[in-house]
Amino acid sequence: MVVRINRYENEQIIEWKWASDNQLIPSPFFTSCFIIEDILIDTGAPASTDELKSFLEKYQEERMINKCIITHIHEDHSGGASMIQKNFQIPLFAHSKAIPILKNKHNYPQYRKMTWGEERLPVNAEKIPNLVDSSSRKYEFEVLHMPGHAPGLIALIERSKQWVFTSDAVQSKYKMIFGANSDIQEDISLIYKSISNLYNITAGMNNLKIFSSGQGVFKGREFLKEKLMEIKSLQKQVHTLFDEFSEKYEKDEKIYKKVLRELFGRETVIGKLTKEDLSTMNLIKSLKKWEL
Repeated sequence: MVVRINRYENEQIIEWKWASDNQLIPSPFFTSCFIIEDILIDTGAPASTDELKSFLEKYQEERMINKCIITHIHEDHSGGASMIQKNFQIPLFAHSKAIPILKNKHNYPQYRKMTWGEERLPVNAEKIPNLVDSSSRKYEFEVLHMPGHAPGLIALIERSKQWVFTSDAVQSKYKMIFGANSDIQEDISLIYKSISNLYNITAGMNNLKIFSSGQGVFKGREFLKEKLMEIKSLQKQVHTLFDEFSEKYEKDEKIYKKVLRELFGRETVIGKLTKEDLSTMNLIKSLKKWEL
């Protein structure tokens, strides 16, 4: 296993990153947990529970964690929740759409088990309030619903510090999304709307820092604007190319393949390994479904 610990903002923020070292995985996929004073954001993957437990035990020798926020239901963010509830008795908070799903054990395909470990165990979470304070009142987080990657995904905004914790709501590059036969069904139009909402809500934050899960820290609202432009450009290109190829080919699947080849060259290795559950083709189809 690969564990990395990063500290930001004069050690006000601790990022605990974890990835599997499975040799069958082309490159490590990291997931992150963040600690700000007595607040834990996310719980890692099922396979990371032993390492996370050891880290939290050491952390709590100096300061107790009093609340844990689960940003969304996916196993790489909620996989350690059962361990945390059982071993530390820390209350869990999540979006109302995530709570009933978290109550049930969840199984998923083998390729995700290779990456994140076995099934996620059930937990009881409370509905997260609109504002979450640290015990000292030094930090106050606004909760922002950001659907698209997951129905109940939330971001956390600390206005006075100009921090945003976005989990998986914003990606560094849009090349593929979940869809096809996966239990995860991403919607690029909702992702766009969520990023746009975040961009508008953070108006006036000239030194914004965006803490993502596993991808590092993005600086400035300009980054959000770039993502909006990137997605909108892809949408226009997909619609234009689809119309052009429709004049030459009758079957939609043939047209989609031509659009993919024109924009991205080929399907990703991950797309092939996941049988298109996580693929570029899903992104193209979602962009086409989204009307101009």
